[in-house]
Amino acid sequence: MSNNEFEVFVHAQGAKPKLVMASPAEPLKEVLARAGISLGGIDPMLVFVGECLEALQESNAVDNGEDGHAPVDPSFSVEQVGLRGHKHIHCHRCRHVAVEVNYNGRTKHHRFSPATTIAVVTKWATKKFDLTDAAAADYVLQICHNKQVPRPNEHLGELVHAPDCRVCFDLVKEVTPQG
Repeated sequence: MSNNEFEVFVHAQGAKPKLVMASPAEPLKEVLARAGISLGGIDPMLVFVGECLEALQESNAVDNGEDGHAPVDPSFSVEQVGLRGHKHIHCHRCRHVAVEVNYNGRTKHHRFSPATTIAVVTKWATKKFDLTDAAAADYVLQICHNKQVPRPNEHLGELVHAPDCRVCFDLVKEVTPQG
């Protein structure tokens, strides 16, 4: 291991993140190959660097907004794509994940980057439904029709599989066990 190497997390659709080492001068595609990511195929793999927070800047008046987080060219070096500062790579065949959140008889929509965490989607949803910060702290996202509550640090890309690039959530009060 050289002194310039650093750890990065590689996230992919339907898989747990993998930790791999990267050095600034090597092509990003070599880092991905060490993580077992195949970039080819009929539907090429899109590679996103960093996590996406764009939806948090969206006005409440906008419905069905879309993140502009663009994929990078994996032939570029780790340094060229700015990976050292971000530490996370997201590989997905979905350009966006269409999210629908239901709360109190209303529904909000947004097309998120697959590199968006559940924590960001939850914050976006509580803002869209005009919950106060105090009230929002009691709510979590639950996948529609199955009661699964994804972890806040889980990425949308880990929940969906192309070509079905969408997920539905209900915004529900968090159930905390009483002991």
